[in-house]
Amino acid sequence: MPTTQESFDRLLTWLDEDRENAGQKYESIRSGLIRIFVSKGFNDAEALADETIDRVIARLPDIEEGYIGDPYRYFLGVARNIIREALRKTEHAAELEHIPDKTPPEKLDEYELLLHCLDLLPPRSRELILDYYVYHGHDKVQHHRQMARELSITNVALRGRAHHIRTILEKCIKNKQVVTTKQNLLLSTF
Repeated sequence: MPTTQESFDRLLTWLDEDRENAGQKYESIRSGLIRIFVSKGFNDAEALADETIDRVIARLPDIEEGYIGDPYRYFLGVARNIIREALRKTEHAAELEHIPDKTPPEKLDEYELLLHCLDLLPPRSRELILDYYVYHGHDKVQHHRQMARELSITNVALRGRAHHIRTILEKCIKNKQVVTTKQNLLLSTF
């Protein structure tokens, strides 16, 4: 369903009664969604952010009256579903394609090497570590609590998992080596 001016205005009203504040919240939400999709490695982050917003707008008649809390949290839930859908599509496509050699090229800058090392992680570990570093400050604390709840673990256990994955990534970058099978097995349990 295409977004109309009326449905977009309805979204802005849901975000805040004050039109200017609503516009600022909208821009903040959209840029936050783009950052999330970029951090997850999607090339079409802006399109996915727009898809998230369109889905929220489509659901707005059902949720706007009874929804309690920060609307941004609802956008995050929709974005998380879009990420899962996109990852499923990618996994199915990867099964059909030839899997490339996972050895790193000789000369990579640190960022490229990080991307290469992230690529070597099992999908669940990669998603966890990227999701772990999306926010800063108070939002980060709240997000980590939410992540721990979703994984049914404590905050301490979440920090431990993130630390373990980060240590493996640091070793991979420092040594420019492939994540070993033993490390992959450990990570796949996350």
